[in-house]
Amino acid sequence: MNAEATLERAETLFDLGRYAPCAALLGPHIASHPDDAEALNLLARCLRRLGDKAGALRAVDDALRCDPMSRSSWIVRADTLADFGAMADAERSAREAIRLDPGHWGGHATLASVLSRANSGRGSRGDKRRGREAYDCARHAVSLAPETAYAHCLVGITAHELRQYKIAEEAYRTALRLDPEDATARHNLALLELKHRFRRRGAWSRAVEGFAEAATLDLEDRDARYNLEVMAWRTAASARWIGSLALGIALATQASGTDGMVVGLPLFVAVWAAWGLWIRRRVPQRLRTPMLQLARRCPPVMTMACAVGWLGTVGLVLAAVPGLPDWSMGALVTPTIWLMFLAYWISRSMLKRRMP
Repeated sequence: MNAEATLERAETLFDLGRYAPCAALLGPHIASHPDDAEALNLLARCLRRLGDKAGALRAVDDALRCDPMSRSSWIVRADTLADFGAMADAERSAREAIRLDPGHWGGHATLASVLSRANSGRGSRGDKRRGREAYDCARHAVSLAPETAYAHCLVGITAHELRQYKIAEEAYRTALRLDPEDATARHNLALLELKHRFRRRGAWSRAVEGFAEAATLDLEDRDARYNLEVMAWRTAASARWIGSLALGIALATQASGTDGMVVGLPLFVAVWAAWGLWIRRRVPQRLRTPMLQLARRCPPVMTMACAVGWLGTVGLVLAAVPGLPDWSMGALVTPTIWLMFLAYWISRSMLKRRMP
């Protein structure tokens, strides 16, 4: 196979997401053609996708030694350095890519991405001026490549960080129109839906769908899966208030004796049934089984759910069995309240430790 055919096949493998075979194919080619900047650039991109950041940086530096005027190699170098957290060097590489080819959208998009990642890494201490520059770079990339989904997604990300939520939402929707399989845009749009869950009807359900679709589109997207776990945990945690209300009804029923059970027990059941129907309505039907499976595999969610289940069981016993002695009520209720308190804080701490 000649050099041109090898590169063409390697490009095809890369486009198909077969990064390991692509890198394996490029190895012998680069050994016999050590000055092939294009092959070295492609190898760097493969290694970066495979998680070999050091190898990717070596390959792209070799590519730049062969062709220091390669805009594409400067872009790959900027992205790789950003993966290392070397944001200042990454920014310089992105600006060099723009200097070499100011009319190409890729350099502007890369600079926007680097500035955004550097600024978001500073948390609440982020520089608004740098955030605005990242947004402007992303907008310029869109003006140069209006049909490129990634550029629109970057506008959404940078606007999101500036709290320009309407602009961000519009940009994410445009990105999804251009590329329905853009996992980042779908995930970030779900974040916006979750933010507006108290003001928009159905926003919570759309957020669940968005996170689930993002996790399906990108199996390595731990953020989407974690956000689903957070939503499941919050659902279980919110049930403690329903359980507390039902427990109060059960205690009132217990105090009223047999006569109170006629009203108290149906009311107790009605409270839990209403909550169950409300949750069932919020979760889209096609996601109910996957969400239940995800919850079962998440220890923080199961910890909270088991505590709520015990709270419901104690309430049911108090509502359904009249005339219990005072000591048995104390032995049931007081430990249950403490169990609920401890389960909430322990499971919350466990959930935070699972954050990507």
